[in-house]
Amino acid sequence: MRSLPGLLLTAVLMSAALGAETLTPRAFTEEFARAVKAALPSATVTAVGDLELAISEPDGRQRSLLLENPYRDYSSNPQRLDHLIRSFVAALTRSGSVAGKFDPARLIPVIKDRQWLDDERRGFKARGIEQDHVVEPFNDELFIVYVEDDPTRMRYIMSGENIGVARDRMRALAIENLKRILPKIELQTEGDVAVLSAGGDYDASLLLIDEIWSGGQIKMNGDIVVAVPARDVLLVTGSRSRAGVKKVRELAAKLAAEGPHRLTATLFVYRNGKFAKFGR
Repeated sequence: MRSLPGLLLTAVLMSAALGAETLTPRAFTEEFARAVKAALPSATVTAVGDLELAISEPDGRQRSLLLENPYRDYSSNPQRLDHLIRSFVAALTRSGSVAGKFDPARLIPVIKDRQWLDDERRGFKARGIEQDHVVEPFNDELFIVYVEDDPTRMRYIMSGENIGVARDRMRALAIENLKRILPKIELQTEGDVAVLSAGGDYDASLLLIDEIWSGGQIKMNGDIVVAVPARDVLLVTGSRSRAGVKKVRELAAKLAAEGPHRLTATLFVYRNGKFAKFGR
């Protein structure tokens, strides 16, 4: 079996090769922003990060849109760029109100870290936006935000929306939806380190599916220790494996500093049904 560092290096090299033939996430976002501005001339459209647009309309409505789905489609077929943009803008202009026809089956939970949340809130304040993402704490470092995920776009649910789902039901519903849409979950193990994956889009969100961690399928040396240095990377080891913890800590630090869709280099341990910061 190829080593885990080797697998990750291969993924990085493939990503770099892809970037050489296609628009970068930033350039892709700017292309979309220009198209949305042309379609909604009265709105303020801002690229707030790679693959994310913020739209402020004159009536006070705010939209925070993710472009990860269309970018994934574009990356697999760059010739479809114009078609993707036209389809996205058409869906956006047809949608009317942000909460116009919300489908509860498309509510999905996304794991983010404190730095991301602080950056988003600073950005909202700088742009005069009084709303916030719908967010709840997962632990001291990680948070759950919610998105509406459909084939053409992905967008964050904002605090001012009425989506027809009570706040105290959102987490359970979103997790059930996540389990329904996930492809087969795979565990690749070498020694005391493993990579848990389920398609890449929501790998970090696997932390929310408790039966994965409590069901006994994942066997490690000691308590389960994880790292989510990026949205699409979930590393696993055991609390009693010094070599495993060292390797996961090194990989997490590298990917959180350099990889796309970065989250946090912090390690977390699963105890008493919860993930808490791992101190060693």
